[in-house]
Amino acid sequence: MPHRPGTAGNLILVNPECRDSRRQARAHLARCGIRKRIRKQAAKDVARSSPESRSTSLSQVPTQIPLKGPIMVECLISSNVFMDLSHTWGVSPAICPGPANLSHSLSRKSDVLDCIFRANVAFHWIGLNPQAPADQKRNMEIVALTYRGQAIDLANKELSWYTHFQKQTYDNSMLPQSQPSWETVFSIVLRLLQLDYRCAHSDVKTHFAACRELLRSSATNVGQQTLIERSLLSIRNPHLHHLLATFECINCTAESVIWDDRDVALLRQRLDEFLVRISVGTRLSIGTQTVHGSTPIRHPRIPQSTILWKCLAKEPAPIPSNIYQDVSEWSAQLAALLILCSVFLDYDEADALVGRACVEDLENALLAVGEKDVVSSALNPAWLIAGGVGLPLTARRARIWSVLGMVYALKRSTGPGALEELNGTGQRIHGKCAKQICLEYLGNSTSGSSGLSND
Repeated sequence: MPHRPGTAGNLILVNPECRDSRRQARAHLARCGIRKRIRKQAAKDVARSSPESRSTSLSQVPTQIPLKGPIMVECLISSNVFMDLSHTWGVSPAICPGPANLSHSLSRKSDVLDCIFRANVAFHWIGLNPQAPADQKRNMEIVALTYRGQAIDLANKELSWYTHFQKQTYDNSMLPQSQPSWETVFSIVLRLLQLDYRCAHSDVKTHFAACRELLRSSATNVGQQTLIERSLLSIRNPHLHHLLATFECINCTAESVIWDDRDVALLRQRLDEFLVRISVGTRLSIGTQTVHGSTPIRHPRIPQSTILWKCLAKEPAPIPSNIYQDVSEWSAQLAALLILCSVFLDYDEADALVGRACVEDLENALLAVGEKDVVSSALNPAWLIAGGVGLPLTARRARIWSVLGMVYALKRSTGPGALEELNGTGQRIHGKCAKQICLEYLGNSTSGSSGLSND
């Protein structure tokens, strides 16, 4: 029987061993705290704008509760910790849902994902509170490693069951209802990859390889690229797809969740062909402007006065809120630029309104967050685009993954290696060239009538 959390005034008694009890306790805390959060929202917005207050905001939460790690993690989950966790990925806390919100939603699918999320919260608390007392930090380290150990143990069992049932299904065409689904197993491997990539400081090449193997084993008897595309399109959970696409885009390694050495040549060929299409589109735009010997009023595909342009055209730099220095703003910019170029290339002739609507939707979303906060990181538009904001519904996911394959080809342009190699001269020059080609195309006018105002 699940135990309901006992309450006495503001004191909540939670059974740490019961998921239902923990879930009901979080719901109770949310209901009791909503009025208080509304009253203090304005004060929180002011506080978040101060770097000093942001660094100490989480350290104030555990001081009001007993010094026990699981209870501290529960309190952090029940509080407004998601904004701070999303901010460490370079995504503005004002964008909702952020990476932490989707990770929390995904954690409800299984006990393994719940343990991974709790380990993430504990590790993040340590990273965000370097000045915390030594006993609190030691306690949270133990809790984080305990949750990680539990997640790995449960994940091994889930993967063993999945492999066993897959063999039975192949032999007997009998699929037990208790079998963990492919999507759940893939979510577990991906979330373990993200946990170790960011917090555990361990080698993650095996995690990347496991993700690729799962993707390629989800379909059979088809060609290599068809296999990958079919596997990606088979992901039904939009939160999982959003997290997967974003992580593939912004991770600072030469590894990929989807592609490996066998795909580099084809992806590089696609990239070169796509850049040629963009260059041709730029020349056609310039030719249209001067065809009658005069230069009419220009209506760029993306006006330079927009927040979107400022995010994508700025020079990549370390993101202050990314305390782990483990996301690549350069990759995020390239992915967003290539996707926007693909939309205009596909629809410029048939229906130019589609491209303009895409830019308007993104600009409105960024404007709602606030220019000062958004322009500080190109991860903001990249996160929105990975979630499909503004993109045409037709072949939306196929468009995203096609472009991410090109970004992977750019990462591999100097050969496989570590982060230092990704910053080598060869790739930086090639990446800057691709970025400049995209900016020239997007900064020129469409073949149709007027676009967004440049005023």
